[in-house]
Amino acid sequence: MQKRFFAKHAKSSAALVSLGIHAVLIVIALSFVAVTVIKKEEQNFEAKPVSRPKMNLRKLQVPVNIKKKKVQKPKLRKRIVVQPKLNQSVPDIKMPEISGVKGGLGNAAAGGLGGAEALGFSMPEIEIFGVKGKGEKIILILGADADMMSDEMGGIPAFTIIKNEMIRIVEELPPTALFNVMIYDWKEVTMAFPNMVPATDSNAQKMQGWLEPLNAVTKGMGDRDFGMHTLGPGGTVSSERLMYGKFADPSEVGAKKGTKVDTRSWYQATMLAHKMGADTIFVLTDGWDLQRVAISSKNLSREEWDKTSAGKKWAEAYKKGLKLLDEENKKRREAGKPPKVLNRNEWSVNKEYFPGLERPPTPEWYNYTPKDFAEAFVLNRADHEKDEVSMTSGLKKKRGKIDFSFNVIQFVPKGKTASASSANNFKKLTSLCKGEYKTVAGMDEVQSYVTADPE
Repeated sequence: MQKRFFAKHAKSSAALVSLGIHAVLIVIALSFVAVTVIKKEEQNFEAKPVSRPKMNLRKLQVPVNIKKKKVQKPKLRKRIVVQPKLNQSVPDIKMPEISGVKGGLGNAAAGGLGGAEALGFSMPEIEIFGVKGKGEKIILILGADADMMSDEMGGIPAFTIIKNEMIRIVEELPPTALFNVMIYDWKEVTMAFPNMVPATDSNAQKMQGWLEPLNAVTKGMGDRDFGMHTLGPGGTVSSERLMYGKFADPSEVGAKKGTKVDTRSWYQATMLAHKMGADTIFVLTDGWDLQRVAISSKNLSREEWDKTSAGKKWAEAYKKGLKLLDEENKKRREAGKPPKVLNRNEWSVNKEYFPGLERPPTPEWYNYTPKDFAEAFVLNRADHEKDEVSMTSGLKKKRGKIDFSFNVIQFVPKGKTASASSANNFKKLTSLCKGEYKTVAGMDEVQSYVTADPE
């Protein structure tokens, strides 16, 4: 039975045996698998040194011709840069309350001219004796006392050139600008107009007719044919003192209340300009001069000193000096020359003819500083503008700010410079007030600024 069974299923048994053998072989083969890990080594490359020949640099052999530019001193240009201009004439515009108006005629008279901005006007730029300014509301202030016309400064002929330059400046302003001109001497200030006015042809002509006769050279000119009384028709004399800050209260600087403050009239003129709201101010003067208040009187009184020998010599010298001045001017008149311009007071006459003479006693003074002036300017403007804004430039007041330009041209004798005190005071004040300071010495330098050809 068994043999039959195996005989019948012989093929099936062989297949099973074959599968079993293959399974055993597969297990044995798997147990002999070897894993080989190949690790790459990093390759390091070394550059072989290469010797290269060195070459010496050679200097550039191309010839170069360098010409130094000639530096010229600044000179006045014969025109003002104002673009564009109107092609038609503009009628006079009367504005009763022009002082304190901001933005110039473009805002103040927008109804009449349509506004300066709408017309495309640029802000006027002016240059006078090398000092430049830019503004819509311009005031020119000119000293006209005897010191401005001394022989060393160029006399009346030099003053005439200065005066004509002011006329030219106004004539070349655009009609959208506001302006005024002020003249001062030792005692008073006279203005071309009560307030700033538009720079129309009509107003420029009025100003010229008023200013041109001032200190003009005439045939047979007398010893007293100069001064404020020679101004032409029109003009307004101002007696306003406009004292602010330490000028208003001398007790702040150690003086007794009510003590009279001595100020040169350019202070008064400048304060009037600030009251009117000018944004650009030019002062043409011969010096800082007296800006002070007496804080003590330790010396002899003038009455006591006049009785001394020194006082008597002073009085006698003054009489002799007046005679010498009259004799000198007589000779000049006979020669067809303008007179020697000199204040006929004792201080000026004795200083001119007897410079070494002992002078009368004076009290101890407090001399006002540039900062005192700047504070007074700002307080004045704030009072008339009614603005409550913060102070700038380090000034310790609560109202107002420096939003204007204050410029000074000081005329000095030929070959000389301004005194140290005068120059330092003007430099500090113009710096505080965003302006410039310059000196012009003698007739030659005055002429040099007005004879330059425009570029």
